Amino acid sequence: MPNVERGSCRFSLRKTSEGKPAIEMELFHNTVPHLAAVSLSFEVLSGITIEQTRNLIEKMNDQIVGVVVTAK
Repeated sequence: MPNVERGSCRFSLRKTSEGKPAIEMELFHNTVPHLAAVSLSFEVLSGITIEQTRNLIEKMNDQIVGVVVTAK
């Protein structure tokens, strides 16, 4: 049976080095050791505004409660 790790998270807005909006996932309490040394960000489609990204982040934070990691 694979080892499953769970952790609570939230999403926040950040800008890429090019100034484009991106969504960064922040873990609480370092409960997922496999992700402790990495930063996980999501790029959005070109043309998506900062305000649209903020709205998406708000929805993600309202509806996503955590992350599940399973080693292959």
